[in-house]
Amino acid sequence: MKPVSQDHSTKAWQTTSKAPHLCPPEFTGRPYALPLNRFKQSLILAMSFVVALLLSASVYAQNSRSIRGTVTDEKDVAMPGVSVTIKGTTTGTMTDASGRFTINAATGQTLVISMVGYTPFQVVVSNQTMVNAKLSPTASSLNEVVVVGYGQQTKASVTSAISSVSNADIVTTKNENIMNSLAGKVPGLRVVQNTGEPGAFANNFDIRGFGSPLIVIDGIPRPDIARVDPNDVESISVLKDASAAVYGVRAANGVILITTKKGKMGAPELTYTGFYGLQSPINFGKATNAQDYMVLFNEQQVHNRGGNGIRGNRQFTDAQIAEYVNGTKQSTDWVDAVMRPNVPEQQHNLSASGGTDKTSYYISGGYTGQDGILRSGDLTYNKYNFRSNLSTKIANNLKFDLNLSGTMERTVRPNPTNGTYWVIRSAWYTLPTAPLYANNTPPYYYAVPNPPLQAVAQSEIDASGYYNVNNKWFQSAANLTYDVPFVKGLSLKGLYSFDFVLNDNKYYYKAYNEYDYDTTTGAYVVKNTQGSPSTLRREMYEYPTSLGQFWLSYSRSFNNTHNVSGSLIYEESTRSGDNFFAQRELTLQVDQLFAGNSTNQQGNMSQSQSNAFTYKTAAYIGNFTYDFKSRYFAKFAFRYDGSSRFAAERQWGFFPDAEAGWRLSEEPFFKAIKPLSFITNLKFRGSYGILGDDSASSYQFLTGYNYPFSGNAMLQPGGSVFGSTFVSALQSKGIANPGITWYKAKTFDIGADFEAWSGKLGITFDYFRRDRSGLLANQLNSLADVVGASLPQQNLNSDRTEGFDFDISTRNHIGAFGYNLKGTMGFARIMNLTYVSAQLGNSYLNWSQRDGNNFGTGANRYTNIYFGLNRNGQFENYQAIENSPFFVPRNTTVGDYRYTDWNGDGQINADDYHPFATVGLPVMTFGLNVGLSYKNFDLNALFQGAAMVTSSAFEQAQQPLWAGGNALTKFLDRWHPTDPNADPYSPSTQWTQGYYSYTGTYAVTNSEWNTFNASYVRLKNIEVGYSLPKKLLGHIGVKGIRVFFNGYNLLTFTGLKYTDPEHPEFTSQFTRSSNQYDYAYPLTKTYIFGLTAKF
Repeated sequence: MKPVSQDHSTKAWQTTSKAPHLCPPEFTGRPYALPLNRFKQSLILAMSFVVALLLSASVYAQNSRSIRGTVTDEKDVAMPGVSVTIKGTTTGTMTDASGRFTINAATGQTLVISMVGYTPFQVVVSNQTMVNAKLSPTASSLNEVVVVGYGQQTKASVTSAISSVSNADIVTTKNENIMNSLAGKVPGLRVVQNTGEPGAFANNFDIRGFGSPLIVIDGIPRPDIARVDPNDVESISVLKDASAAVYGVRAANGVILITTKKGKMGAPELTYTGFYGLQSPINFGKATNAQDYMVLFNEQQVHNRGGNGIRGNRQFTDAQIAEYVNGTKQSTDWVDAVMRPNVPEQQHNLSASGGTDKTSYYISGGYTGQDGILRSGDLTYNKYNFRSNLSTKIANNLKFDLNLSGTMERTVRPNPTNGTYWVIRSAWYTLPTAPLYANNTPPYYYAVPNPPLQAVAQSEIDASGYYNVNNKWFQSAANLTYDVPFVKGLSLKGLYSFDFVLNDNKYYYKAYNEYDYDTTTGAYVVKNTQGSPSTLRREMYEYPTSLGQFWLSYSRSFNNTHNVSGSLIYEESTRSGDNFFAQRELTLQVDQLFAGNSTNQQGNMSQSQSNAFTYKTAAYIGNFTYDFKSRYFAKFAFRYDGSSRFAAERQWGFFPDAEAGWRLSEEPFFKAIKPLSFITNLKFRGSYGILGDDSASSYQFLTGYNYPFSGNAMLQPGGSVFGSTFVSALQSKGIANPGITWYKAKTFDIGADFEAWSGKLGITFDYFRRDRSGLLANQLNSLADVVGASLPQQNLNSDRTEGFDFDISTRNHIGAFGYNLKGTMGFARIMNLTYVSAQLGNSYLNWSQRDGNNFGTGANRYTNIYFGLNRNGQFENYQAIENSPFFVPRNTTVGDYRYTDWNGDGQINADDYHPFATVGLPVMTFGLNVGLSYKNFDLNALFQGAAMVTSSAFEQAQQPLWAGGNALTKFLDRWHPTDPNADPYSPSTQWTQGYYSYTGTYAVTNSEWNTFNASYVRLKNIEVGYSLPKKLLGHIGVKGIRVFFNGYNLLTFTGLKYTDPEHPEFTSQFTRSSNQYDYAYPLTKTYIFGLTAKF
C-alpha cells in the first residue's frame, strides 16, 4: 500500500492497482499526480521548433516591405489609436497621435484598418508604399471585436451566446466592486449586492441560474473578480452556453472573461481618474424610542392571555410613559449611538500608456478607501492595486508579452467574535430605557440585561478588539508568440502563468467590563466581563497557482471567401492551498502572540479542503471555426480534460462544443428585396455541447480517516488520555466510491441577432436549456436503515435549467446630439429531473417533498419553490372572529392574521403548506441603460431590477419585542385600539387599522404574511459629465478634462415595505451561507464628484 493523497485534511491510503490502458500513462495509479513533465517536454520541443523557424524568417522578410500611411475621419481630422493589422495574422500596429502608421507587409496581403464605431477600411497590398485611409462613423456594432474562449471574433461572426460590455459601459457605475458595475448590463447575468459593508464583496451572482461561473482574466482562470479595478478593464465577455466547454471541468456554470487594457502605439498618455463621495444606508431599520416601546410592551402584555384565560396587565403607566414624552427622562437611541448617517468613500487611478511599432505598454496604479457607517470609525477598508501590461517585438515575427498585477487590501472590523452584523443586532435589541453608559459616563459601558448585546462596546476596537483581514494577490503571465513566416496565418505561442494569494488574518478578542452605578457610594460596579480572557489569534493562508500552455494556431482568409481559423492547445495547471494558525490567551494587554501564555494555547491548521489541498489538471484543447463569405458559420471546439480529484480510470473526460450560424441578411436573394434593405444583419445561430464540473468532488473515491476526530460538547477533540497524555482519535471517512466522477451538463442554445438601419436598432434573443446529470447525493434514506458506515456520495441526481434572455438597443447621432439605449432581460428556472429520496409516511408528504426549511425538493419540481400558508386577510372586527369557520385561539383580536384552508379539511395547520413563493436569486432580472450626449455634456443612467423574488423576515425583523428586546419602528404600523387604555377584547373597542397585527400576534414564518414580493426597479446609477473644451486646455499641455457627478442606488420603486429588496433575509442565498439574516450591513446610496484628466 502507498499513500496517494496530498490533501492535508485526511490520511488516505489506497492499494495500487493497474489502471485501464485508456488512461494516459502519467495518470496511471496516481490519482493526485497529473503529468508533471509533459508540459516541460512540450515547451522544449516547441522552442526548438521556434528557433528553426527563426532561421528561416529571412526568406520571408525578402518578400515584405514597409508600408506607411495616415488615417483620418470623415472631417479629415487625424485619428490616433486606430488598429492596423494584416488580415489572417496577429501582426498589427496602431496609429500615432498624428494618425500615422508604419507596418511591414507582403504583396497580396490585406491591411485592415479599424476602430470601434467606424466602418473598417481594407486594402490589398500590391506595389504601393503609402496607404491613406478615411474612416466613416457607423452605428453598427458588427465589426466590434468580441473576446471568446481562447480567441477573438467579430460580433458578426459569433455563433454562440456571448454578451460583451466595454470599459465605457462599465465605468459609468462607480463602485468598489466591479460586479455591481455589471448589474443590469448583461442579459442573463444575475447580480444581487446583499450588503454595502466595506471589504465584504458579498455579492451573489451567476449566469442564467447555472451557479458560480469561472472567472478568466487575460486568458488565465483566476478566483477573484470583485477586486479588479474597473479602470484597468478593456472589456468583459460573458460565455453563457456551450462555448464555455473549452474551459473544461470548471466551466459548466458559464465563464466571465475579463480583458485588461493594453498599450497602443503613440506618444505616452497619462490618465488620472478619481472621485470622492459620501455613502448613506438605505432602508435601514430603526428601533423604537422609549415611549413607543412602552406602548408596544403594554399591548403585548394585555394581548397575551394566560392559561386561565385572564388577560395580562399593562406594566407601564401613563405617567411613566409621559416622563419620556415631556423630556423628564431621555430615551436612548442605540442605533444612532453606533451608526453614522453618512461616511466617505474615494477611488483614484493613475495610468500611463503608449508605444512604438515595436513596443507598447500600459501601467496603472489605484487606491480605494471606504469607511463604514459605525460611529466609532473602526470599520475601514483600504485597497492598493497595480497593473503592468507590456508587449514587445523581439524580432520581426516574434512578440513577447508580460502581464503583471498585484492587489493589497486591508479590512479592519471591531468585534472579532461576531462582526458588524452583531452590532446591528444588538442595537435593534437593547431596550431604549437602558443608558449607553453607567451614570451616562463614558467609558463605563452600561451592563445591559443581555450582556453580549452591548452595541456600543461591540462597535469599538478599544473595547471589544478587532478583526484585521490582510489579503495580497500577485498575478503574472508571460507568453511568446511567433508568426511562422513561410506558412501564412500560422503562429505558435507558449504561455506560463504564476499567481499567488496570501491571506494574513489577525483576531484580537479583547475583554471588557460592563458596569452599574451605585448611587449610594458613587462607585462604578463591574456587573459583567465580556470576552475574558483576552485572546490573540493569527491565521495564514496561501494559495499558489501555476498554469502553462502551448498553442498552435492558424488563421487565414482564402480569396475573401473562405475564412478559417483554429487552435490546438495543451494546458496544465496546479492549484494548492496551505495554512496554519496560532492562538494564545494574553497575560499582557498587548495584541501580539508573545504577550500570551501557554494555557489553552493552540497551534494547528484548517483541515477544510478549501484551505488545504493540491489539485492538478491537464487538458488538450481544440478550437476550429469556418465561415463562408461571412454568411455561413461553423465552429467545433473540444477539451479533453483530466482532473486529479477522481480515481485514475475516471480522471479524463471529453467535452465538445458544436456551433453553427447563418446570416440570412448576407444572402443575395435577401439583399435583392428592396423593402428589406434597412436590415443590416439578420443571423440565426445555435450551439450544443457537453460541459463538466468537478467542483463538488472531495476525493470520495478514497477511504481513510479524519484526524483529529472532533466534535463533543466541550469543544475539544475526541480521544482518550493515556497516562498523562491526551491522544486524539481517528474517525473513519466511511465507504469509498471509486466510481464517482464529475457532473455532466448538456447545454443547448438557439438564438437570433437582428440589426437594422446600420445599427440604429439591434435585438438579440436566446433560448437555452441545460440538463445536468451525475449530481452528487447519497442513499441514506433509500437504503436499509443499518449499513454500519457512512454512505458515500454517488452520481445520482439530475436537473434542468431553462429560460431565455434578450437585449434590445438603439443608438444614433443627430447633429451634436447623440443617444444610446439598451434594455436587457433574463429569465431562468431550475427543475429537479431525478431526486433520490425515500418514500415518506403519507401521500401528502410524498407529494410535497420539502426539506426541513420548507424549500421544495423532489423529482420534477422547481428547486426554488417555498412552502407555506396563503394569507386570507385580517380579522376586521369581532363579528369576523365570532363567525370564523375555523378554530381561533382565545387571544385572537381584531387585526390578527387569517390563513387559507388550502386542503379544505376545515382546519389550518401544516397540511395546508403548499408552494406559494420562490426563494433565492430572482427568477427574472432586467435593466435599461440610457446614454445621452450633447456637445461637451453627457449623461448615463442605469435602471436595474428584478421580478419573481421574495423576502422573508426572521427574529427581530419578524416580531416586535422578540426575545424580550426592543421593536423596530415598522411595527408601529399596526392594528391597535384607538384608545390605548381600551380593552382589546371588548367588541365595542374602536380600532385603528395598520399593516401588521396587534402586538402579540406574529405571522407564521412560512406564510404569505411573512413572505413579501420583493420585485423592484432601481435607479442603480446616474452620471452627468462635462468635458472642458480642448481649446482651453491645449495651451497648458492637457489633452482633456472631464468632471462628473455620479449617484448610486438613488431611487428604488418596490412594493416591499421597510427593507431593501436586495438586502439579505431569512430565505436568501446569502443568509444560508452567513447566518446574518436581516442584520447584515445595509446597502448604501452614494453621491460622488470626480474628474478624469488626460495629459
